[in-house]
Amino acid sequence: MRRAAAAAAAALLAAAGAAQAGAGEGRFAVRGVDVGGYPVVNLVVRGPAGAALPPVYEDGRRVTGLAAQNLGRTKAIVLAVDRSRSMAGAPLDRAAAAAESFLRRKPTSDLVSVVTFGATALAQAQLSHATIDADAALRKLSPDPVEGTALYDALVVSASELRGRSYPGRVIVVLTDGRDVRSLATLEDAVGAARRANAVVYAIALGDAYAPPLRRIARATGGSFYSSPTPAALGAVYRRIGAELAQTWRVSYTTRARPGDEIAVAVGDPHGGVRVEVPGARPPGPAGSRLLPRRLLHGFGGLGLVLLAVAVLLFSAALELQRLPRGARIKTLVRAHTDHRERARRERPKRPTLAARLAALDRRLRGVRQWKRVERLVETAGLPVSAATVVAAGAALGLLLAVAAAVSGVIAPLVLMLFALGAGLPYVAVRAAANRRIRAFEAQLPDVLTTIAGALRVGHGLRAAIQTVADEGVPPMSVEFRRVLAEERLGLPLEDALVAMCERLASDDLLYVATAVDVQAQAGGSVAGVFTTVAETVRQRQQHRRKVRAVTALGRTTAIVLSVMPFLFVGLVSLITPSYMLPFLRSDLGHALIAYSVVSIAVGYLVLNRLVNVKG
Repeated sequence: MRRAAAAAAAALLAAAGAAQAGAGEGRFAVRGVDVGGYPVVNLVVRGPAGAALPPVYEDGRRVTGLAAQNLGRTKAIVLAVDRSRSMAGAPLDRAAAAAESFLRRKPTSDLVSVVTFGATALAQAQLSHATIDADAALRKLSPDPVEGTALYDALVVSASELRGRSYPGRVIVVLTDGRDVRSLATLEDAVGAARRANAVVYAIALGDAYAPPLRRIARATGGSFYSSPTPAALGAVYRRIGAELAQTWRVSYTTRARPGDEIAVAVGDPHGGVRVEVPGARPPGPAGSRLLPRRLLHGFGGLGLVLLAVAVLLFSAALELQRLPRGARIKTLVRAHTDHRERARRERPKRPTLAARLAALDRRLRGVRQWKRVERLVETAGLPVSAATVVAAGAALGLLLAVAAAVSGVIAPLVLMLFALGAGLPYVAVRAAANRRIRAFEAQLPDVLTTIAGALRVGHGLRAAIQTVADEGVPPMSVEFRRVLAEERLGLPLEDALVAMCERLASDDLLYVATAVDVQAQAGGSVAGVFTTVAETVRQRQQHRRKVRAVTALGRTTAIVLSVMPFLFVGLVSLITPSYMLPFLRSDLGHALIAYSVVSIAVGYLVLNRLVNVKG
C-alpha cells in the first residue's frame, strides 16, 4: 500500500508539472521583480525550455544592457535539508537519496553546497564544482538530538553562502517537514537575505509541514512551492525542480527610473507587465511635470532645457525694451531729470559695489594665516587682483557647478566633489601662474646678475645697476626690481627690499643673491665679484636642475599617465555604455569604491612623484 501511494503521488506531481509546462509553452512570464538593489532591477522569468529569452521592456521601452542567465545551465545552488528529530528514519534517508540524485543530474559547471538544519543551521559543504563534499554530507545525515527546526536560520545561512559569488544564477532548494520554532532570524529576515543574495528559492513541504511561510518565501523570490505528501515522492519533486530550472531565467538590468517612480516590466510584449514601485521618495516637483518624459527632465537634457528657457526669456525681454516707442523713452528720460522723486531716488546713497565688498572682506581677513598665504601666492603670480577676488571666484564657480550638477540629478557626494573642484580651480590657476612666473624669473636671473656685475665694474653703484635692469629689462624681472627700488625710495633699506623680493617669489636661486648682498654689505669687498660668482653658481644650479628633470621625466610621465588613465577609462566606458557605471554612482558600495579609488590614486601619484622629485 505504501509503495502504491508513493507511485500515485509521483504520478500526480508529474502530471501537474506537465500541465504547468503546457500552459506556459510558447510564452514567457515575469515571476518576480526585485528593485531592492536600485538602480539594478532583478527579474525571474519563466518560459518554455530551450527557447531564447525575448526582449525585456520597461514602461514600453526595450531594455538594453541585459544580464541574463538560464538557471538550468550555470548556477550556484544550495540544498538545505531538514534533519530535525521529526525527519528520523525513512524521511531523512529518502531526502538524502533524492538530493544525491539531483546532484548527479546537475551540469558540471554548477557550484553546489549543502546546508542542514535542525535546532541550528550549519553549512556542511562549501560551494564547489565537485560534488564529493556535498555527497559526503548527504550520506552522513543524522537526526538532530535537540528538538526544534531553525528553518529561517537555514535560509539566512544559505543566502550567505551565495552572496559574493560571481554567478548570476543563484538557487536555494529547501526541504522541511515541520515549521520554524528555533530560529534567531524572522521570516522577514529570511526573505530579505534571499533577495539580497539574488537567490531564487524552491521550497518543498514534506508531509504535514506548515506551508504558508514556505509559499511566501518562494513567491517573494520568484521561485516555486512544492508539496510532497510522502517521502517516496521526493525524487519526483527534485526532478520537477530540475526541469523547472531549465525554464527559468535570472535577468538583471539598470533602470532609468527615479526613486518613487512606478515601472511596468514585461517580457516579449511591451504592453502590460508587472508593475512595481522603485523604493525611495518621489522628488518634489510641479503637478504637471509627469506630463513630460522623464528623460527630458532628468540629466543634462533637463539642464539644457532650463538654460534654453532662461535665454529665451532674456531675449524676449530685450526685444520688448527695444519695442518701446521713442516718445515713451524720451518721457522716461525727461522724468528722471525733472521729477523731484526721481531726483531723490538717484541722489540716494548707492549700494556698495562688488569691488567695495571684496575690499572690505580683504581687510577683515587679512590677519588670518591662510588668507596671508593666498595673498602671497597672488603677489608671486603678479596678478592685479586681491585674495578676496580669488576666494570669491572659487566660491562662485563651485556654487555654479554644484547647482548645475544638482539640477542634472547627480548624486549628493558628486555634487560636493564638484563644489570642491570649482572652489579650488581659481587657486590652482593662480598657483600655476605663480610657478610659471617664478620659472621665467629664474631663467632671466643669471643674465641679469651678469648685467649688474658689469655695471658695477664700470663704476655704477648697486642702486644704479638695479635701476638699469628695471628700465631696460623685461618682465617679470623688470617689474620686481622696480618694486624693490620703490620700496627703497619709501625708506626700506635696499638689502631688506631684496630679501622681501626673495620671500615674495620663493626662489632658491634668488635667495643666494640676497644672502650675498647682505654679507657683502656687512663684511665689505668687491660687489661686482660677488655678483659674478653668484651668477655662475646660479647658472650651474639651473643646468644641474635641467639634467635632473630630463633623467626623471619618464617617472613623472608614468605618475601622470597612471593617475589620469583610470578617469579616462571611466569616461570612455560611460560614453559607450552609460548604464554600466550607474551602480557605482547610485549605490553606497559604489560610492565607497569610488572614494577608495580616488584616495588610492592620489596616494600612488604622491608616492611616485616623491620618488622622482630630486631637489636640484
